[in-house]
Amino acid sequence: MGSPPLEPSRDEAQELLREELADPEYQRAFTGPLRDAIDAVLAWLGDRALSIGGVQIPYGPLVLVALLAAAIVLCILLVRPRLQRAGGVADELLNAETGLSAEDLRGRAGAHLGAERFDDAFRDLFRAVVRSAEERDLLSEQAGRTASEAARAVGGLFPEQAEALHRCGELFNLSHYGGRPLSAQDMEQLRQLEETLRRTEPSLSHGAAHRAARLVVPE
Repeated sequence: MGSPPLEPSRDEAQELLREELADPEYQRAFTGPLRDAIDAVLAWLGDRALSIGGVQIPYGPLVLVALLAAAIVLCILLVRPRLQRAGGVADELLNAETGLSAEDLRGRAGAHLGAERFDDAFRDLFRAVVRSAEERDLLSEQAGRTASEAARAVGGLFPEQAEALHRCGELFNLSHYGGRPLSAQDMEQLRQLEETLRRTEPSLSHGAAHRAARLVVPE
């Protein structure tokens, strides 16, 4: 005659269930292949050892530390440049060029263009556009001005060229911060725009407003 069936209380049944689920076989079933792979790698690392003078010296943990260090270095090398580029959009456009005239910047852009360094040529000629507006007393010199801000400010003075200025400001950012190479065609479009701006008088309403602001706000 068999044993009578157990009739545990509610608390005893919960405890039995917890003990059953704590069995390693259940844990493995719930975690799946990923846990199996991790366990296999850890077991392999745990078995690695060097025999020196009959003494077994485990080196598996050292391998694991080296792999972790390599992963950290790789993350730094990959992520840091992206963070720098992302933060660079707020960097100033002209502060590094203090003391250079628009003509100086045009000349430097021409030298870059002759060497087919289109990105450097484009950026210097765009800076020349902004510096020229400052020299014509259309814009006040402003530390920390970005390419996008400069394009909007100059575009406000030359509404017919505002769209082209915005496009050139975007190309400046893509080249300087996004790593996109510019072409001879991009440079030619900016060159034509720069010549047009030099020959064009600013919008009277915008120019008058700017001159009034300069009289009201000392610089």
